[in-house]
Amino acid sequence: MRYTSDSLKTLTDTVLRGFGCNEKEAMIVSDHLILANLTGHDSHGIGMLPMYALQVRDGNLIPNQTPVFHDPIGAISVVDAQRGFGHHMTLLALDHAMKTIDEHRVAVLGLRNAGHVSRVGTYSEYCAAKGYVSIHFVNVVGHQPLVAPYGSKEAGFATNPISMAMPIEGQAKPLLDMATSTVAFGKIRVASNKGETVPLGYLVDADGVPTTDPNPMATAKSGALSAFGEHKGSGLGLFAEILAGALAGQETIADAKYIPEGVFNNMFSIIVDPSAFDSADEIARRTTQFYDFIKAKPTAKGVDELLMPGEPEKISQKERLANGIPVDAETMRQIYEVAELFDMNEAQLKPMLVEA
Repeated sequence: MRYTSDSLKTLTDTVLRGFGCNEKEAMIVSDHLILANLTGHDSHGIGMLPMYALQVRDGNLIPNQTPVFHDPIGAISVVDAQRGFGHHMTLLALDHAMKTIDEHRVAVLGLRNAGHVSRVGTYSEYCAAKGYVSIHFVNVVGHQPLVAPYGSKEAGFATNPISMAMPIEGQAKPLLDMATSTVAFGKIRVASNKGETVPLGYLVDADGVPTTDPNPMATAKSGALSAFGEHKGSGLGLFAEILAGALAGQETIADAKYIPEGVFNNMFSIIVDPSAFDSADEIARRTTQFYDFIKAKPTAKGVDELLMPGEPEKISQKERLANGIPVDAETMRQIYEVAELFDMNEAQLKPMLVEA
């Protein structure tokens, strides 16, 4: 079923307020989740609400949290999110870190102990809108590892995403936003909810053999996600763990305690004022020149258009704004089910939805 983005936003706002989020936080989180759906990242959209509900219920995700802002040391800032909603805490942390840019032309952020930060590309876009280049590495603790290091049949780290962007006229262009696994775990969950298989190469089973069945991983964490690009993605995933967990945070997945429904993020970010290198306009010109140079390359057989990083998201956003966001019945059922933990129910929520 496809629903209008505005009606999904209304439902998501309502559910988040039911969790205890105040109006501002509910708006920030729901905007983030709906944008993830619009840009085609359903794995990080409203399908996250059931997990958030259980975390709030168990006291592992805290609405309206106040982060601890440590005093900067030079250009380096450390912020402890104290398990607040990562979507909100990360924006507060970035704003705090960017206060050093006037003096140092760079800000380095260590965000610790955040609730799930969801789509990391959102933060690259946030920095680009302010005219800054940014690079973000995220690790995931709280649950068991999900991704098998290259050559192993057993998981050793999580999906550990990386995002970076260049600012062009207030936009992230290009924007790279990727898990260091072949796909995010949420895409496995979505496939399982839809009763679909996944392409070979996404997963290995409990014996380390590639499989197309998402259900053992989605329902029982049996098997593991594959690192993208074999040893290359595995190496990037390892460094995301080290930079975000060992350096910026205070724990890696090797020593973090496993918590039922636990998903906590640490993030290592570098935010750069491009004018420290040259005129921002000149840097934008050179970036655009190279961007257009690549876009003009002839396509390979069977390829209609050469897409730059960030363009699939823009295409998806345009299409879904026009035709609605697809949400499978199982995801909606799960949202209605957990809503009952917070004195909400399907009869109250379902009428908010408008089919596209």
